[in-house]
Amino acid sequence: MTRATALIGVDWGSSNLRVFRMGEGGAVLDRRADGRGASSLKPEQFADVLTEVAADWLAEDLPVLVCGMAGARGRWLEAPYAPCPAGLADIAAYAVRPIDAPEVRILPGVAVWREGCLDDVMRGEETQLLGLDRGFDRVVAPGTHSKWARLDGGRIIDFRTHMTGELFAALSRSPSFLGGEAGTDHEAFEAGVCAGLEDGPLGASLFSARVGMLAGRVPATGLQDYLSGVLIGAEIAGETRDGEPGRIALLGAPGLAERYRTALALAGVEEVIVTDVEAATAAGLWRAWEAMR
Repeated sequence: MTRATALIGVDWGSSNLRVFRMGEGGAVLDRRADGRGASSLKPEQFADVLTEVAADWLAEDLPVLVCGMAGARGRWLEAPYAPCPAGLADIAAYAVRPIDAPEVRILPGVAVWREGCLDDVMRGEETQLLGLDRGFDRVVAPGTHSKWARLDGGRIIDFRTHMTGELFAALSRSPSFLGGEAGTDHEAFEAGVCAGLEDGPLGASLFSARVGMLAGRVPATGLQDYLSGVLIGAEIAGETRDGEPGRIALLGAPGLAERYRTALALAGVEEVIVTDVEAATAAGLWRAWEAMR
């Protein structure tokens, strides 16, 4: 027996679009993907792109819930950040409706304010975090802008962002690091992690790649992996210097999450679980929808 569709869930990232057809209770009945991410679209294009991708689903006159960068400033319709600490009811309360698609609701991001000043933001990750099962002290969402979040009682109580992925992308184009392909030299990656974990000046740790190559310690084909390791190691050092971080959930693409698991193990952090980012996103969308009803 075919299960009835109860919600169309949309995860609109900067570089891609994912649409879920969801049954009652949040079960994903079907999914579709498209490469037209939010960063490539003008505000007036979003409704048309969504219709192209899921016209037959939308014809069923179902509610549509969107998370991610569609709600960023200058995109489909800006959804103001919900202040941290934030739970499902909080982000549901900040959702907005585009005039050109009244059946759609766009979820906000979450912001941290300190001493009256905006200190950090996330958009899209909050839905994934709130879709996780409880029992984790910290959640790490690695990526272009890696997030380290603390959750308590089903609420995001604090988080911090590291530009690790963006730095890697920029530095990997430098002549100092032209060599090899990231993900192919595990020894070079682990050596880089150890250099980054030393918690010294990051510039010096990065330059150790060039010195290591000249000295024969880092093969030219492993420079990208060494660079990746230094940056991830420095990120972890900054987040674990105050003591044991507790039980960590890694929420990201499988390959990158495994690299973080390796780096965390080198830092002495053993309680690490790699979670399914798509399942967490779908669960977060459904839970947010339930909070609206």
